[in-house]
Amino acid sequence: MSVDGIGFGSGYEERQPVLLLLDTSASMGRPEEHPRIDELNRALTRWFDGVRAQERLRTRVEVCLLTFDSAVRVHDPGPGRLVPVEEADADRLFVPVDSMRPPTLRAEGLTRLTDAVETALDLARARYRALQQQRVPVRRPFVWVLTDGAPSDARGRPLDAAALEGTAARVRQGEVRDEWVFQVIGVHGADLPMLRVLAPKATSPLADLDFGRILDLLFQSTDDSSPDQDADLVHQQVNDRAARLARMDRLESDLR
Repeated sequence: MSVDGIGFGSGYEERQPVLLLLDTSASMGRPEEHPRIDELNRALTRWFDGVRAQERLRTRVEVCLLTFDSAVRVHDPGPGRLVPVEEADADRLFVPVDSMRPPTLRAEGLTRLTDAVETALDLARARYRALQQQRVPVRRPFVWVLTDGAPSDARGRPLDAAALEGTAARVRQGEVRDEWVFQVIGVHGADLPMLRVLAPKATSPLADLDFGRILDLLFQSTDDSSPDQDADLVHQQVNDRAARLARMDRLESDLR
């Protein structure tokens, strides 16, 4: 892919890849009267619309959007829909953040979280190396996971801690090598102890926070971090901000 071919204007200083992994399993279709998947769809559209007014993000951040349920899919902006990763055009999976038009997500299936994480790490590494080879200034990718469930296998059985150890080790090794920064947000009844097996220092519980504020939180961590900042420090900043937002949300609730 050429540097100019993905829509960045001139004058940018560096590129910041972000991979956003969204849980679209059946549990996101609940509660029936107000499905969480509808809330997420509205938040994604509203948030990406708002980003277009933020020059610091427009000129630097590029996004790859993945979903996971019984399968892992990636948003291909060519046809404008989610497709299996192996069918996607690898040269156009990362798009400027202000060009992202998220697809309408549907809730169905299982929670194949480890498959999604492994896929995202492969894409993050490939994108980072491709930009380096093109001599484009690039920061290490940020990989964000948003889930409301518990990881499951292909038959829908919950995974135990041992089943997550291989993926967890890869996540941590990549952070130590400055290949990526990995963060998990658990919402609406997510299995937090299991998610913390995957990311012990990088799992934030935000059960009652709306998806738009979560996206703000994650992108703020990208905007504020420095290229040489240790991943654990980024995690601590995200966790501190998440805890502060959660406290504010509870306080607002109590005052209503």
